[in-house]
Amino acid sequence: MAFLLTACAAGIDEMHPPSAEQPLQNLVQRHHICGAAIGFLKSGKLARTEMLAGCPGAAPPSAHSVFQVASLSKPVFAYAVLKLVAAGKLDLDAPVLSYLPDGYVHIPQPWDPASAGERVDAPGLHKVTVRMALNHTSGLPNAASGKLEFESEPGTRWDYSGEGYILLQRAAEAVTGWPLDQLMAKLVFEPLRMTDSSYIGRADAQTMPPDGRALPFTRPVAAYSLSTSLQDYTTFVAAVLADKPMLDTITRTPVTVDAKLGLSWGLGWGLERGSDGPNLWHWGNNPGYRAFVMASVKTGDGVVLLSNSENGLALAEAATQQALPGRHGVFSSYLIREGAAHVSCKLVAVCF
Repeated sequence: MAFLLTACAAGIDEMHPPSAEQPLQNLVQRHHICGAAIGFLKSGKLARTEMLAGCPGAAPPSAHSVFQVASLSKPVFAYAVLKLVAAGKLDLDAPVLSYLPDGYVHIPQPWDPASAGERVDAPGLHKVTVRMALNHTSGLPNAASGKLEFESEPGTRWDYSGEGYILLQRAAEAVTGWPLDQLMAKLVFEPLRMTDSSYIGRADAQTMPPDGRALPFTRPVAAYSLSTSLQDYTTFVAAVLADKPMLDTITRTPVTVDAKLGLSWGLGWGLERGSDGPNLWHWGNNPGYRAFVMASVKTGDGVVLLSNSENGLALAEAATQQALPGRHGVFSSYLIREGAAHVSCKLVAVCF
């Protein structure tokens, strides 16, 4: 870890100049992706980067260029939650409401400071545990823009849920006494020296402009409001890969997502069955931005992709093949191609 932190302090751009390979550059131009920052890990360490621009007049991003990463927020928040579990402040199998004696305040549009919340007691809410929120078996919807209602019985099946992460956010805030942005700074960003990262939009950040309308996050939302850089997110992934007890906790009790494609879900991360064991993975869709990460638990090889384009996931498979050659069930899944996240984008103008 000391090596990784030293490397990050020196700067990704200086240590790992982009390669001369052209396939990814061709893709950003074909799909009109104005900016993409891609980091390739080898044996748990950053090996090289590709800093790409695919629009006329657009400059490539730098290692410190900041992107909204949408649902790539969830693994980072889960990391903080598992730190709280290790410290005895949270229990994976305790009901989340046991940490919220005054109940859960549901905010229909939590990124909007004008959106008022209301205390809710939806039937079944008391059954949702910390583990269920982390592995998407809470039964809560991805986003509840109106009345909060369950889509399935808690603990019975996998249903991707941003709402479950927001519920867990309230519990983490309650047990620490810190709002999410402070909690993440103390537990994750400061220890890992992730100086570009925040769950609230920062005026001083080198933010890459989106290719359309973006959500200005003035409230921190654990499920999807993280803004970060390639330097910071590759540092985070390297830290996870280096933490064997954490990896064991994440991967020990997966729930099935798609058995035919070898997809399941651990605590905070999607899991894909790979030839060398499980691959951690996640994707992110926010208006104007797309992001993707995958890394092998065994080898430490992986890829992080950040983009300021709604076409950004067109790079994900090609970039992953460079880091982890072979078949990947993720890219045959509706989750990446046309799934619930895309429906959410259309219906409520926010993607997770």
